Amino acid sequence: MPPSSIATLPRSATRTQAISLRQLRFFTALAESANFSRAAERMMVSQPALSAAIRQVEDHMGLRLFDRSTHHVALTEAGAAFLPHARRLLTTAENAFVDMTDVATRGRAVVRVGVIPSVVPAAAEAIARLGQERPDICFHLRDGKNDSLMADLRSGALDLVVGVLGRVEDDVEASLITEDEMMLAAPVDHPLASHAALPWSALEGDEIVHFTGGSIGELSSAAMRQNNLSPSQRFRVDQVGSLFGLVGAGMALGVIPWLYARGYETDKIRLIPLTAPTIRRKLMLFQRSKLRDEHPAASALGSALAPSLGAILSAKG
Repeated sequence: MPPSSIATLPRSATRTQAISLRQLRFFTALAESANFSRAAERMMVSQPALSAAIRQVEDHMGLRLFDRSTHHVALTEAGAAFLPHARRLLTTAENAFVDMTDVATRGRAVVRVGVIPSVVPAAAEAIARLGQERPDICFHLRDGKNDSLMADLRSGALDLVVGVLGRVEDDVEASLITEDEMMLAAPVDHPLASHAALPWSALEGDEIVHFTGGSIGELSSAAMRQNNLSPSQRFRVDQVGSLFGLVGAGMALGVIPWLYARGYETDKIRLIPLTAPTIRRKLMLFQRSKLRDEHPAASALGSALAPSLGAILSAKG
């Protein structure tokens, strides 16, 4: 069969299901190293064995996954499209083996949850409650940036993610937990601190600090531009404690999402809703669409986690 015809041959699901995890590991090793020698060394096999495994994967897929030359190996367009799916399958398989061991030795299924940092305290409380109701579940929890958590959700490294709404992939489902409103943090003796709510324009003339990165920075920066406001050039912060330290010392006003300020007690700062425009982020629970089939226990826990977390946040707002 001529090599060029490999790229167009259709293959049934039965043929693609014949690809082994070992072959997928060979494929990802070569894709990541772009060198047969390094990939073979990494997988502790001979180069002929690696080459044979790659040809088998291409034959099963009916696709040419690599462009090869004497000194160069690169993914084809089809190979680049196939790579994230191969990684997800390998991650899912690895998690499944760990889960099977956990179930066999401790009788508990593992559910992996990723949470953005501002929601970790409330999420930990909700998960602790659910853990008492479901002793057959072992929760793994980690925090991280929203984009990183969503990438791990798509790869299969996480089962559930509590994060903020952005662009949702077709294979991901999202459930609303609550909305996160942008607030003004002002020193208690500041003239604005006596107001129940304020338009963004009221901040004109003051030093304003906010988180510059991620979705928070984009939202607050857009609102400030709409009102001809500029963030402080003197003060730049990435942590709640830093922002509140500047505000508490009377050096600046702060713009911060309610979830970040929630539970932060100080007698030096007043939190005031910002309006005109009112800026809200949607806090969501994300899971892969196929989670019900891949991990029914995790999917069921996701259905319980969203309302439980929403109730905790509302009660303590």
